[in-house]
Amino acid sequence: MKSLVNFRDIGNIPTVDGRTVKSGFFLRSGEVVNVENTVIDRLLNEYRLRTIVDLRGKKETTERPDDKIVGVDYVNIDILKDVKGQGASFEELLQGSHSADKGMFDLYEELILTKGAKKGYQQFLEMIVSNPENPILFHCFAGKDRTGLAAALILGSLGVSKDLIFKDYLLTNELRKPANQQIIDQLKTQGLTDDQLQEVLVMMNVDQRYLDHSFKIIDQEFGGFEKYVVDELNMSAGFFDEMKNAYTA
Repeated sequence: MKSLVNFRDIGNIPTVDGRTVKSGFFLRSGEVVNVENTVIDRLLNEYRLRTIVDLRGKKETTERPDDKIVGVDYVNIDILKDVKGQGASFEELLQGSHSADKGMFDLYEELILTKGAKKGYQQFLEMIVSNPENPILFHCFAGKDRTGLAAALILGSLGVSKDLIFKDYLLTNELRKPANQQIIDQLKTQGLTDDQLQEVLVMMNVDQRYLDHSFKIIDQEFGGFEKYVVDELNMSAGFFDEMKNAYTA
């Protein structure tokens, strides 16, 4: 049994118009697998958790299904279903022709541009805005990339500045340190070289340049964040006001 890795509430963050994101409604983490009962009790009693949104793919959810929590709805949205090799092992990824850093830039393009990702994030935002004040926990495997962009979409829609979105995003590197070290130690026993382990560390951490790359694509290809959310994720023109009314104070 274990604690919930990379867990945090993305509430209590100020917005550019002087309001604050309400706490207790948007919880982000890594996978919800073999979690301690004390953690589950906290999710139910302290956070009043109602829904878990799992952003992982079929291979991931089949091999490591989320814990079933009585009274909590489970929704799976495969964000990377249009992307090949999303469930690949570190070893397979290391055999690719590009560096891990290049691979991460490619991933953050795919999170913005692929049809499956856009449909997935559309479903995610529709769930949030149509169930006001319904506490959710959203996650992928590590809770850093698919989840990181999901958090950025929520915070951006609520009027949080990019600087504060980046600040939340980068917390992952601190919160995942123990779990990442466990993975590194395990891969060492499998004979990976120091160079390969460095590449793995790149894959397991976040870098502001990656999320910034997504924002730049949104600006260059779609004319800005709000136009992307309305035109590409098919949110209504009133979406931003509805979000702010429900989730900021």
